[in-house]
Amino acid sequence: MKEMKHWRISDFVDELNKAFEDHEHVHINTVDGWFKRLEKGRIHYINRTMETKEKIYDELDLKIAIFIKKRRGEKWAIPAISRDLPNHFELRPFPVKEDKPAPHVDDLESIKKQISEEVKRTYEELAATQIKELQNQYNQLITSLPKPPSTEEKKNQSFQAMVIQRKIESSLEEEAQVAWSKLPEDQRLKRVGFFRKDIDLEKKDKFVRDYINEHFVDRLKKEMELDQ
Repeated sequence: MKEMKHWRISDFVDELNKAFEDHEHVHINTVDGWFKRLEKGRIHYINRTMETKEKIYDELDLKIAIFIKKRRGEKWAIPAISRDLPNHFELRPFPVKEDKPAPHVDDLESIKKQISEEVKRTYEELAATQIKELQNQYNQLITSLPKPPSTEEKKNQSFQAMVIQRKIESSLEEEAQVAWSKLPEDQRLKRVGFFRKDIDLEKKDKFVRDYINEHFVDRLKKEMELDQ
């Protein structure tokens, strides 16, 4: 029978990132946040050790993490992913809480001492982990800082921005011309003398300007492939 693998959070995140070697790695805080949200919504439970109640992740949790990472790459929102998980996995139920008898008065001091020692140990572990994470984040930040653009690159960026702006404005102007032509005559024409009507150029120019201003931002987002 195949032995089930188990990982603590740091090793678990390493296993997850190995599955996406050609992609950007996921930070430990991000993964921890995913599963905290699942537990908060009582969707999926993470096993704990008997002694310290530390979270221990297994192969089912790894499959779920890989699924979440792929969905995030497809721009799925976390709530939508959480709702979709039961369609793909047999999620781990939460343990049934058993009613425990109240402790005897003689045991209270012993319980207080155990709690105090547990809190102290947990605090020390968290402090060490946070220091290590801060060091890792600092090192990653230093190594990933982009080089400032050169003068030539700045000029090229400005040129590209002007090209995109002109392209969008030209496209919107053509659309505005079509939209104007579809307006009723009483909105497009003005009376010139007693028997002749002509295009109201001032009104047309304002219509085109307003059309461009109204749609420019959305069209720019689309052109730059930004989230709407």
